[in-house]
Amino acid sequence: MKAVQYRKIGQGPEVVEVPKPQPGPGQVLLKVTAAGLCHSDEVVMSAPNALGYELPMTLGHEPAGIVEELGEGATGIEVGAPVIVHGCWGCGVCEMCAAGKEMLCLRGMSPSPEGPGGAPTHRAWAPTVRWPST
Repeated sequence: MKAVQYRKIGQGPEVVEVPKPQPGPGQVLLKVTAAGLCHSDEVVMSAPNALGYELPMTLGHEPAGIVEELGEGATGIEVGAPVIVHGCWGCGVCEMCAAGKEMLCLRGMSPSPEGPGGAPTHRAWAPTVRWPST
């Protein structure tokens, strides 16, 4: 499938071929119908290594779409359900995240291409994305 990736510091994003993700345990595969474009993507491209991201990385973190497939043990959602995803920047478990203030996360944002619970931190600029079911 095609995705918009940031591949090299100092160059713009590129449309490239990437493997289609498969939902793991407790995850869903979301068919992306819309994805946000915001300043966060520009911030990440300005200093991906300083923020802990490895290149290449698929950009976008605010997807909306339709649940296409459920991974084993995925709960609280059904295939075909329309969803809007909150692209959390925090760890999801510290005091600030628990209070709904992810932008003040005490642990910082996840440096992994997949954040807490397997949630992609930046992967919405592709036809499909996997995400935790809850």
